[in-house]
Amino acid sequence: MPSVLENIKKYLNRIYRMYSTKRLPGTSKQNYGKYFRTYYTLSRVFKKLEGLDAYLVGGVSAAIQTNHDLYRENCDLDIMCREEDLGQIIKTLEELGYSVKDRRGIKTRNKRGVDGEFHASSHELDADTSDTNMLGIGLFTYQVKGNEVITHTYAFEEREGRIVGFEKVMPKELFELMYDSREVEYKGMKLKTNSKEYVYMKKMKGKREKDKQDVSILEPTLDEKSKEKMQRIKELEARVKVYKLLYDKEGKITSRTQLPTFEDRIYRYMDYLYMNDTTKTPEQIISDAIQSTEYAKAKETFPQVDSVVESWRKKTKDYTYRNKIELLTKEYSRKLNEFSKEGINNVLDFLQNRSRNDGRSDSDIELNDDAKKIFELMAEYQKRIKNIFVDNNISLTHVTNVAPDRLEDGVLKKSIDRENTYKTERVDGVFASSKPLDGTNPYIARNDSGMVRLGEKIYIYGNDNVDVVQDSEGKKRAMLRQPNYAYHLNPKWFMPVCTLTWDSRTNRPVFEFSEEWIAENEMNISDPEQVISIDKIEDVTSLLEHYTVLSDIQSQGIGWVARHKHDKKEVLKYIREMIANGSVRNINHEAGINDREFLDDDRDFYE
Repeated sequence: MPSVLENIKKYLNRIYRMYSTKRLPGTSKQNYGKYFRTYYTLSRVFKKLEGLDAYLVGGVSAAIQTNHDLYRENCDLDIMCREEDLGQIIKTLEELGYSVKDRRGIKTRNKRGVDGEFHASSHELDADTSDTNMLGIGLFTYQVKGNEVITHTYAFEEREGRIVGFEKVMPKELFELMYDSREVEYKGMKLKTNSKEYVYMKKMKGKREKDKQDVSILEPTLDEKSKEKMQRIKELEARVKVYKLLYDKEGKITSRTQLPTFEDRIYRYMDYLYMNDTTKTPEQIISDAIQSTEYAKAKETFPQVDSVVESWRKKTKDYTYRNKIELLTKEYSRKLNEFSKEGINNVLDFLQNRSRNDGRSDSDIELNDDAKKIFELMAEYQKRIKNIFVDNNISLTHVTNVAPDRLEDGVLKKSIDRENTYKTERVDGVFASSKPLDGTNPYIARNDSGMVRLGEKIYIYGNDNVDVVQDSEGKKRAMLRQPNYAYHLNPKWFMPVCTLTWDSRTNRPVFEFSEEWIAENEMNISDPEQVISIDKIEDVTSLLEHYTVLSDIQSQGIGWVARHKHDKKEVLKYIREMIANGSVRNINHEAGINDREFLDDDRDFYE
């Protein structure tokens, strides 16, 4: 602890230096004396930093940008600099008597010196000095990468007991609006600072007396151009990406998690409103939201909310009920993160075991408590999907080649002991699909002899049920010899088939909706509450425009044989041989529509 004599010496030395130093032009003796340390630090440091991208950050920018005398004390000065210039700035500060230390308890870049220690490299630093006439300096860095600018700060968090960092990735345009790249002439010095618009916006949010002082200095200097600039800053701030970083004791990053942006939060809220209402359109959701008191309050704090909602409007203008289901699927998949890994694995093992046994339950795995709750969540997810279909009067379809007048007892009977799409359960039920019959659904050409998918773009149908004919305009068309019938069914009587699976892209568990539905009861075609309408399907030309359609002429199970071959080249070779010997017809080739040769490397044929 310094003695009383040492304190007196420091005080007298400061007085001597203050009055023996040449005063900056344009400042009164009284003002210069009162804020001597700030003026003195600015003049000594920034004279050495001219020409570098080193920006003064914070309230002192208000005085400089408005060419106003200093009007409040500064305990230190903060400088934002380009990462590439940090080494030179540190050297300059050390030449001025500063000791540059990492006071944040973190060593990044993992550069180990000859002494075996990790050394600070281009990150947040503190520069201190024993010169009582000068202020300490905090250093922050930024990087420019293409059209983005990255800034970062980090510190030891007492509550978390570890080093926590935050990395901001912003549009370069925003950084250029926040920092004024032109040098400002101030009291004989050339300085770069925060833009006055950005400082004003930050200080307007503050409640401290010094924040109010800064606002009162800046406000009279703002014009229409400044207001436009601030509006643009607000719009761009909504797009800033923030990542939370966790470090170990040696400065190595152990995790990097993106935090939701302002735009993300608004989007997520609007998605939530849209998803949770089974019938309303995006336009109706927006109309409800902007009339709420919550929206009015949010707009007072975040005026940019209007532009974000408008952006959401454009994004969702073509949304249908399918987008509701997609959002619902993502939401329920996120809820899976609340469960233990053991619970997730228990469910996956259970479902995989069922699939291996073709949906039979004779050797099921016992479920733990978490797994039981996950199945309850899946049931809730299924119910939410069903509500969307029921509330919007969206019918399901059952496609068969049995005409209405040939249906026994006038009902669609249950398939007995049939497995669902995922082979996780065998049921007695009526099966239906929610895939639109828009002319591109491959089931419109399916018949009792079966349909096998060989890849993304190829289907093979049992028997010879497709004729290629010419219409009145001379165009070739694919027509079913024996027509199919689409029975449009009320979803009220059905439940959707869903499952839990593993997303290989995200390495996370997710729910999945198969588009398949099952009803426990027979469907009476004379009851409009059960069977809404019936369509006859004959023309399947549109299928040829999207898929390669093959016919297994004698229903020899050629599709299944090909499906179970392990080598992809062998599959194509086998199909080519079956076409060559007349066992399989290539309908696309006959119609001259989307006709392609079967090549050894034709990846479109495979899933």
